[in-house]
Amino acid sequence: MVFKNTIVIIAFLLLALPGFNSEATSYNTLVTMQAQNQTDAPALQAVAPTQYAYQDQLHRDTPRGALAGFINAAIKRDYQLAALYLDLRYLAENKLNQSDTEYAQQLHAILERNIWINLEDISDSPNGMLNDQQPEYRDLFGQIEVNGHAVTLWLQKVPDQQLGTIWKISNATLSKVPKLYQELGYSPIVEWFIRYVPDGYLFKINLWEWALLLSYFVSAFIITLPVTWLFKWLLLRSQYQFKQHIAAIITGPLRLFLTLLIDRAWLANTTLSALATELVNTGVLFVLTIMWLVWSLISLFQHMLREHLISKGNKQGASLLRPLINFVKVVLLILAILIWLEHLGFNASAILAGMGIGGIAIALASKQSIENLIGTMTLYSAAPIKVGNLCNFGGMRGTVEEIGLRCTRIRTLDRSVIHVPNAKLAEMEIENISEREKIRFKSDIRLDYATTSAQLKAITEDIKTVFEAHELVDKSPLRVTFKGFGLHGLEVNIFAYLATTSLPKYQLAAEQLQYDIMDIVAKHGSKIVPVAPYAQA
Repeated sequence: MVFKNTIVIIAFLLLALPGFNSEATSYNTLVTMQAQNQTDAPALQAVAPTQYAYQDQLHRDTPRGALAGFINAAIKRDYQLAALYLDLRYLAENKLNQSDTEYAQQLHAILERNIWINLEDISDSPNGMLNDQQPEYRDLFGQIEVNGHAVTLWLQKVPDQQLGTIWKISNATLSKVPKLYQELGYSPIVEWFIRYVPDGYLFKINLWEWALLLSYFVSAFIITLPVTWLFKWLLLRSQYQFKQHIAAIITGPLRLFLTLLIDRAWLANTTLSALATELVNTGVLFVLTIMWLVWSLISLFQHMLREHLISKGNKQGASLLRPLINFVKVVLLILAILIWLEHLGFNASAILAGMGIGGIAIALASKQSIENLIGTMTLYSAAPIKVGNLCNFGGMRGTVEEIGLRCTRIRTLDRSVIHVPNAKLAEMEIENISEREKIRFKSDIRLDYATTSAQLKAITEDIKTVFEAHELVDKSPLRVTFKGFGLHGLEVNIFAYLATTSLPKYQLAAEQLQYDIMDIVAKHGSKIVPVAPYAQA
């Protein structure tokens, strides 16, 4: 029940985060020209303020009027009217296979797909934008990045018989429209939805886009449904211990996760409007599904770990799993409720302040106890040490005798007892000596400089033979090498591992090997010299 409530709360929580965005999946870059909050119109539509007394019937007296007129005509799918806002002069070669309305329709698709336009930033003066470092007959109204290159969109003055000059979308921009449409326009599937779905908008998004999103989701679900059902059927026929838990995950969060993966893969190769792309990229449903899936996997892992600990006789560790998971759930639930209340209009800070006076006093009084309890859970979950282990705790060495709920009891080599709080122990750098699977043997011997090369070779070969013949010495790595010419003698390095974890057994074997080394050196007529010269009487 706690899990279900938590999921519901988190759902409200994430839906309350309008700024949560995932990485865009489309290959082109969405360039935003100062996006603004609007009420009922689509993202591309914005009615220009009538500050200027337009003389042209189509309001092409100013850059803002011309652009607003084109957008409003395109929104209504009146592409014949929209074409009147385009400067189609000098496009004879490009227009052989393309009509005026096709230019308007393709430009509308490019703008709707890739850019948000704020008409407040467009000049509403017949003279255009002044001091913008552009020619007086040309104004910029947007930029689109395609394959790493910025394409600039222009409005420009053109001759008019009645007014002298009017503003239209530049023919320099229109000459790029066919190629831009191939890169950034709508795909054939999208064109089908545009053609057969009625015109209209819902929450500023085209109805055909809602139909496309729903169709993709339903199709992806139809694909994943038989696949997940087959996996569940095969799993339930097995003898696996946790098959019921895994089957619930397969038919629940995993099925939805796979559906959304397929859906997002299709959408990544589908052209949508800028606002619809932004909606998809928020990924709220996708994130909720991932949380549901991860939460289910954690619960499955908790159940499997608990059964494993019980089978090993570690009931204390198994009993600590439940409060640990419940503690995490409570923390997540409290955070979700507070953020949810904030979203509903309540002042979560005031609620915390009202609860805080007594809560702070209790929290401060139990601070150390809570830290030690968490430290105990950490020690049991990570298990860096166990009872009976010989360890180095900082600069102290001792054997672990007991791990309690508050502190751990350690018996030092001097046979004294030290109690270390678990919160402090969990932060210590611990060297667990008992976890060694073997012990390293490393020795450097120095031979007298009177030793010849033949003697040195014979000594190193005999030492290696002795080590290879010893039952406790690992065959690899095993090195007996002439290290070099030291300050006080010829240095021979010996490196090997003894296959034992018992320190007394290692000491006896190392002692015998050291005796053998001394005998070999003496046998070949050399002698071991100390690190520093000493005076003989």
